[in-house]
Amino acid sequence: MSYGERELDIRIAEDRLAERLDDGRMHILRADVPLRDMVPLAESDLKYTIVLFAKCAACGTTWFYGLCIRGRPAYKPVEAGAEERWPWSSVPERERWAR
Repeated sequence: MSYGERELDIRIAEDRLAERLDDGRMHILRADVPLRDMVPLAESDLKYTIVLFAKCAACGTTWFYGLCIRGRPAYKPVEAGAEERWPWSSVPERERWAR
């Protein structure tokens, strides 16, 4: 499931996260691709998991937002430094999946 055991609507979650990133309430620590590129990459089936780690400017909590081509999206708080321990893998060339 997702944070709080609720089903995530990917587009709504993406829009809300984008608002927080745009207005400075959160900032990206590390990501496979920019936020708005996550869904197109997932839809391409070229990368199994696509993730983004962001930090809340107010409380310092690190948040994980992840998409998986065979599973449910996830948005949840994680331990600080989780982005450094994530098993990062390469991203296919943008020309193969970008719209």
